[in-house]
Amino acid sequence: MNITVDISKTYEDYDIVVAGGGLAGFAAAISAARYGVKVILIEKEGYLGGLGVIGATALHNFFNIFDATPGAQRIRVAAGIAQELVDKIFEKGGALGHVHLEKGGAYISMVTPVEPEITKVVLNEMLIENGVEILFHTTLINVNSKSGVLNNVLVWNKSGYCLINAKIFIDCTGDGDLSAFAKVPFKHFEANENGAYPAGFTFRLCNVDLSKMERDLEKKNLISMLGHAIKPGNDELDLVRIGFNIRKLRTRGLYYFYASSLRPNELTYCNCLNFGPNDGLDAEALSKGEIFIREKMLEVVSAFRAKIDGCQECYAAGASPYIGQRRARSIHCKYELTKEDCINGKEFEDQIGCFSFIDLGNMKVKDSGAFGIPYRALIPINAENLLIAGRTMSPDNIAFAATRNTVCCLITGQAAGSAAAVSVLENITPREVDVKQLQDYLIQNNVLLKPKPDPL
Repeated sequence: MNITVDISKTYEDYDIVVAGGGLAGFAAAISAARYGVKVILIEKEGYLGGLGVIGATALHNFFNIFDATPGAQRIRVAAGIAQELVDKIFEKGGALGHVHLEKGGAYISMVTPVEPEITKVVLNEMLIENGVEILFHTTLINVNSKSGVLNNVLVWNKSGYCLINAKIFIDCTGDGDLSAFAKVPFKHFEANENGAYPAGFTFRLCNVDLSKMERDLEKKNLISMLGHAIKPGNDELDLVRIGFNIRKLRTRGLYYFYASSLRPNELTYCNCLNFGPNDGLDAEALSKGEIFIREKMLEVVSAFRAKIDGCQECYAAGASPYIGQRRARSIHCKYELTKEDCINGKEFEDQIGCFSFIDLGNMKVKDSGAFGIPYRALIPINAENLLIAGRTMSPDNIAFAATRNTVCCLITGQAAGSAAAVSVLENITPREVDVKQLQDYLIQNNVLLKPKPDPL
């Protein structure tokens, strides 16, 4: 069935369209705009940050997992726009800096918690200050492309159906929607298929006596991860990170619990709820997940009240507006990172960043090192003027467990935005970009192509 739509508006004069306003899209848009090109970012929700503000218990990870290897030194793998963002959130009282964990450091040695509402405001401010136009409440509907060249995107919002013309497009949708509409090949992970992921969900747990809770869990020998820092407005150490064995509380269907705390008397992000593994492109499954997981949240609150001291009067608030589907599509690119690349710490001549955290408890980069991210991994096959960034990378399951993380999304977003701007200014395709020139620009903007020592 062919459906004809009336176009209510056409945007003619943009150089770059960034689809998706998560952390990858944010970094892509701001890095491109700083070249002086005209950038528009479209986002289906009413805020920026995506799963980085509604689903991540902290930004993972600016450093290597040095506590996993005896004698390993701390090395920094991320700076650039990622660090600039944290600094600005800190200035507004919404961040704690980088916190070294006292317990559980073999999984994540450092955490960087940020308060979600302050983070949303800072993301807006940074893009606006750099001249990026933001179009919220705007859903990507389709792409007009021919022979691998994208001409415009069709979107829908309260103004109706709109066309946005541009020279270069960047897919930061997380699910690879833009690439799929452009008929770029991708890997689709169906429910319960190897590589499929569950949807997750976070919420605030308020009115908690954090000291009592910590003592009770310590007494029960349940704590697996622990970190303390000085919170904004305070002058004494307080709990900022905790993980514990929730199975031993005999809570049905729960397998882990991690939380970060940015404020007194609350766990700002509680991460323990999942639905699946399911198909991230299945609307019925996602709908069932929303129903299931919100009911499960209230069960968790009841269990905390009944079984953990300090939580007798706790309640849930600030729940995620929607469940966060970790995986749907992986876009096939000129190069695709592999398990071996990651665990062996492989370097590449064209790398535009590096990373070190693999979000699987039994999987580590060798010797607590880092692996490189090649520019080719951001260039989809069969598309001339399209780049990707964020969690659509890496069909390989182990590589995906690394590249889907928030800080890595910021790294790949900054590189994609910079490459897109170079393409516009030099009237070339992204695959024709001089990688050495791109690397030099990234270095000038504090990007770490390789890790650097950063002693504790």
